[in-house]
Amino acid sequence: MASLTVQQRDILQVLLRRNEAATLADIAAETHLTPRQVIYRLTGVRVWVEQHGAQLDSRPGVGYAILCSAVQRHALLKELQGGSPFNLVLNAGQRAQLLAFAVLTLEKPLILKQIQQWLDVSRATALKDLSLIESWLARFDLHLKGRPHYGFLMQGEELDRRQALVALLWGDTPFSSPLLKVTYDAGLLFALAEEAPLSPLVQQMHAQLQKWDVHAAFEWVAQAEVQMRGRFADNAVMHLALALAIQHERVRAGKFCTCKEEDLRWLKEQPVWEATGYLSRLMWPEPAVVPEAETAVIAMHLLVGIRNEEWPGEPYTTPELAALIDLLMENVAGAFFEPGLRHDLALREGLLAHIGPALMRQRFGLWTPPAAPDQEIAQECFREYKIAQTLAALVEEQVGVELSAGEIDALTLLLRAAYVRARPERRWRVFVVCPAGMATAQLLAARLKTRFPNLEILGVLSQRELSSERVRQANFLITTTPLEPLVARIPVIEVHPLLLPRDVAAISKCLNG
Repeated sequence: MASLTVQQRDILQVLLRRNEAATLADIAAETHLTPRQVIYRLTGVRVWVEQHGAQLDSRPGVGYAILCSAVQRHALLKELQGGSPFNLVLNAGQRAQLLAFAVLTLEKPLILKQIQQWLDVSRATALKDLSLIESWLARFDLHLKGRPHYGFLMQGEELDRRQALVALLWGDTPFSSPLLKVTYDAGLLFALAEEAPLSPLVQQMHAQLQKWDVHAAFEWVAQAEVQMRGRFADNAVMHLALALAIQHERVRAGKFCTCKEEDLRWLKEQPVWEATGYLSRLMWPEPAVVPEAETAVIAMHLLVGIRNEEWPGEPYTTPELAALIDLLMENVAGAFFEPGLRHDLALREGLLAHIGPALMRQRFGLWTPPAAPDQEIAQECFREYKIAQTLAALVEEQVGVELSAGEIDALTLLLRAAYVRARPERRWRVFVVCPAGMATAQLLAARLKTRFPNLEILGVLSQRELSSERVRQANFLITTTPLEPLVARIPVIEVHPLLLPRDVAAISKCLNG
C-alpha cells in the first residue's frame, strides 16, 4: 500500500471534502502550494485513491474530483485523519530553517548521519544544507564548526545567537517557504506544528517554540511603553516581543550574555535604564539573581525600537545625536529653500525616532527587522527622495551608520510631510490607522489635510489601539494596512501612504456617497 506525503494528504482532504470538482487554482490556494507543485503530487494521490477502490477524475476546464460513494468518501477521510502512514517531504528552504534552528538551540553537536536520518536525505544533500546555513550564520558572527567523529556545533556569543534566532523567527533569511509567523492574536505560528510527530527535528523545534511565551512578551513591551510614556511602531513591538521571549527562556536556562563595561556604564546613565530595571524585575520575579548584563540587553533592545509617535522625552541622550539632527535640519531647510523648516518640531521628532534607533543598532550590533524599499515612494517623491539620500550620506559621514533603502524611504516620507505641512492646515473627521511608524503616519495625515478640507483627523492609531468604542465618533477609517476583523460598523478605506490617485477617488466616493 502506497504511503502519502503530508502535502498529498492535504490535497486529498481538499478533494474529499468537496462534492464538486476543484480547480487546480483552488487546490493550490487551500494547500498553500503552487499549481505546479500540486500537479507533481497528484500522481501519488491517484495511486493511493485507486488502491482504496476509488478514482481520481480530471477534466480540462472543470478540475479534479474523487469518484466514490458518500460512505466511501467518509471512510477515506476518516483514514486520512487517523492512522494512514505519511512521509514528511521538506524542500531545501524548510530543511535549512530546521537545521539553523537546531544548531542555534541545541547544546550538543549534530552528527551528520543523524541529520541524514532526520531529514531523509543523502550525505551530499545534508552537507549542502549545512553549507547553506553556515553562510547565513556568518552574518551574526556565528560559525558552524565540524569535526570528524564529533559532529557540527555552533560557536559564537550568546547575544549573537539570540539575534540569529529572532531573525530566523521573523523570516529574514535567504531560505524559501518560511516556517514561522508572529501575530498579536496567536503569537508564534509554526507551519509544521501538526506534522511534529513525523520528524524528530520538527518535534524538537515545535517543543522549543512552546517555551517562548510571546503573549507574555507583548505584555512586557506594553509595560515598557507605560514606563517610557511612549508607543513603539507595530513592527517594533513584534520584534521586541520575540527578543524578550527568547531572552527570558535563555536566562532561565542559565544562558547569559556579556556586556562591555563602557556600554553598561553608559546605559545606566540614560533615562531608559529606570524602565529597563522595572521590566527586568517583571520578567524574572523569582529571587534568582539575574546578571546585570541581561538588564543591559533589555535596554539595548528598547533603544533600537522605532517609535510610533512623539514621546514626551528621549530614552537616551548624546551630544553626537543632537548635533547630527541639527545638521540634518539645516540641510533640509536649505534644500527646500524654507528657513522655517529648521524649526519644524514634527520633522525633528521624526528624524530622532528613525535615526536614533539606527545609531543604537550599530552601537550594540543588534539585528532589527529590515524595511522593504518602496519604488513608488522614490518615483512619487523624487525631490524628497534625493534629499533623503543626501541626508543618509551625511549620517554615514558623520557617525558611520549606513541607512538601509527602507530607512531612506522613511526619511523621504518625513521630508514630504514637512513640505506639505508648510501649506495652510485643514481639518478632518476620520481616524488614520497606520502601524508602520511615524514617517508613514505623518505623510499620510499631511496629504489628507490638503486633499479634503471638509474633514478632521481625530488621531493616528496603530492596530493595537483599535476598538469600537474608540472609533465610534469617526465617520470612517483610513488605513494603510488591511483591518481584520472590522472594529466598527463604519466604512474602512485602505490607501497607500503616498495617497495615490486611486485612493483620492475612493475617499471622494465615500464622502459623496
